[in-house]
Amino acid sequence: MAHVFYADKKSIHKSKIKSKEKIREKKVDQSWSASLSGLFKVIKWIGEKRIYRPFAHLPLPILNGLGHLIGHFGIGTSKSVQRKTQASLRMLHPNYSEQLIKKLSNASSKFLGEIFVDIVFRLLYATDHPSPKFVDSGNLNVLEDAFTKAKDLGTGVIVPTLHLGEYFHVPLVISRHPKKYAIDTIASMSNMAMWEAGNRSEYTNIYIYASTSFSKLSPFLEKNMRKHHILLTYHDYSSPTQLRVPFIYGKFPYLIHTVQSYISLHRKTGAIIVPAVALPKGIFGRSQIKFLKNDKIMQISEKYWNASNKVFHGELSTEINRTLYPYIVSYSHMWEEIMRFSALRTADKLEFPAGCTIYSFLQQIHNKMNSILENSYEPNRLDEVLKTKIETLFPQIISAVLNPKQVVRTHKTKIMLSALNAISELQKLCYVALKELKLKKELVACQLIQNLADSLAM
Repeated sequence: MAHVFYADKKSIHKSKIKSKEKIREKKVDQSWSASLSGLFKVIKWIGEKRIYRPFAHLPLPILNGLGHLIGHFGIGTSKSVQRKTQASLRMLHPNYSEQLIKKLSNASSKFLGEIFVDIVFRLLYATDHPSPKFVDSGNLNVLEDAFTKAKDLGTGVIVPTLHLGEYFHVPLVISRHPKKYAIDTIASMSNMAMWEAGNRSEYTNIYIYASTSFSKLSPFLEKNMRKHHILLTYHDYSSPTQLRVPFIYGKFPYLIHTVQSYISLHRKTGAIIVPAVALPKGIFGRSQIKFLKNDKIMQISEKYWNASNKVFHGELSTEINRTLYPYIVSYSHMWEEIMRFSALRTADKLEFPAGCTIYSFLQQIHNKMNSILENSYEPNRLDEVLKTKIETLFPQIISAVLNPKQVVRTHKTKIMLSALNAISELQKLCYVALKELKLKKELVACQLIQNLADSLAM
C-alpha cells in the first residue's frame, strides 16, 4: 500500500487508518472538485467493490459518450459555470469569436464529464495492471537523466505538472517505472477518498502527504529529497496569498497567483525541476506524457540563487509559467481549472465599507498600491522607483484634501483589479481616485493624483 501521512495528526499506513479516526479538515478554495467530497466517497466505494471492471472494457467512444452526457447535463447547464468558463476563455483567446468561445465552453463541460468517467472506470482499472496500454510514457529519458544527475548531487527531482487532460496519467507513468522511484505527492484533505480508491498493495514506493498547511509537510519533503525521492506537484493550484507573477511573460502579462511551496523546497535542497504534462493522443482515453526541457529553468535558478527571496521566487515562477502555461492556452478546454482562471487565479480587488470617508478611501488605495508591489513580481519592474513615487506623492495627495471626512459612498463599493499587470492596477487605482475627487471638488488633490498616474505611465 501507499504510505499516507496526515501531517495534522501523525504518520500512518493506509491499512492502519481507523474508520473512527478524525482528521482536521479545512475548506480551501482550490478547485471546482474541492466541494465534491461526497462524490469522491462514491468513487472510493466503486473502487473497493471493483464495480469499474466491466465498464473499463467498453470501447473508448462509448465511455466518452457517457462522459459527454454527464458533462453536458450535469455541468454544462449551469449558467454560473458557463459564465466563468467563457470569461476565462476570452482572456486566453482574446481574438476568438463569441461563437467559438461558446463552443470551447461546451467542450470544457464535456471534458469535465469525461475526466470523471476516466477516474471512475479507466483510471481505477489501470491501477490493477502494471503497464496500461493507453498511456504513452513519451520522453521518459528526460526524467531518468534528471534523476541520475540529482542522485549524484545528493538530492531529488521535483515534477510540477498541470490539471490538464488526463492529468492522473503523469503519476501513473512515474509510479510504474521499472526502477521503482520513491514518489511523494501532496493531496487535499477533501479528496483523500479518491486517492484511497486507487491504492494498491504494490504501491509501496508512493508517499501521500495530506495536510491543511504545507508548512507541516515541508520538513518531511525536504528530508525525502535528500533520500532521492521524486515530488509530483500540481503547479496550477495556488491560494490568493501566493506571489503573483505574469501568466506568460511577454504574451499574457496579467498577474496570476502562483504556487511557491515547491520552489522553496528546491532552494533548500537543490532539487532538479522537470515539468511534465499529459497531452491528448488521438481520442480521449489515451495520453502522451511529455517531460519538458528544464535547461532555462535551472539556468534561472543558478543565476538568481543568491538573490533575495522575492527575486529568486519571482524569476523562477515566471520561467516555470512560461514553460508550462502555453499548454493551457493550447488545450484550454481540457484544463480542469478553466472556470476558476478569471474568477480566482487572476482575481484581485479593493473593497470599501459603506460610509467610507475620502481620507479612509485614499489611505486604503495607498496601502493597496504598496501591497500590489510587495506581493507581486515582474521581471525588469523598477519597484524601488515606483515605491518612491508613491511614497513621495501620496502623502501630498491626502494632505491636499480640503474635506477629508466627506463620505465617498453611502454603500459598499469595490475596485476590480483582475487580469491586469502591476502598473495597470496602480493606474486604475489612481483613475478611480481621480474620478471620486473630481466629484467632491478636490481640485488640488486631483492634480496631484493625475501627476502620480502620469509618472507611473512613464
